Amino acid sequence: MPDLRFTRAERLRRNLLGRGLQTRGVTPGFDLGIDLVLSRGPRGLDFAQVTDMDNLEQGLTLALTTALGSDVFNSDFGFDGLNAIAEETDPVLMRERIRISIIQLLQKDPRIKNIIDVRLDNGLRNPSPTSRGQDQAERMAGRGILDVTVEFETHTGDRGQLTVNQVKLNAR
Repeated sequence: MPDLRFTRAERLRRNLLGRGLQTRGVTPGFDLGIDLVLSRGPRGLDFAQVTDMDNLEQGLTLALTTALGSDVFNSDFGFDGLNAIAEETDPVLMRERIRISIIQLLQKDPRIKNIIDVRLDNGLRNPSPTSRGQDQAERMAGRGILDVTVEFETHTGDRGQLTVNQVKLNAR
């Protein structure tokens, strides 16, 4: 029986974007894993849920912070950028392999229609003309972290922007 609280279009949007269990970092500010969130409702304690764009953004965040193949239940889930970090010696090529890995991850998600932009930020907000190219990429790799921002459009027409801060590059 359809949920009468929502219009047909809203139900379709909810079905396309999905819902899932809400997660959060175990210790905010530290990369120590995630845990499920509990919420108190009319029937007592239950698992909190996320829907629509929040569900999509949470799923993409989890995928970008999970190594490809590390999920024993879905070996196609995750981010292959760690291989680029571990294998690539040229910082410019490492950065481009990471960008390609992000694009491949986004293309696997059936909810995403278009990838609008993928930005990798190494913390150098206004690099001088002499710090571009190889020198900038070397400093990015030396800093050891990378901020990733992706913009996309879903099949429902929603536009999303997701930022994953401080993807660690010191996996060597």
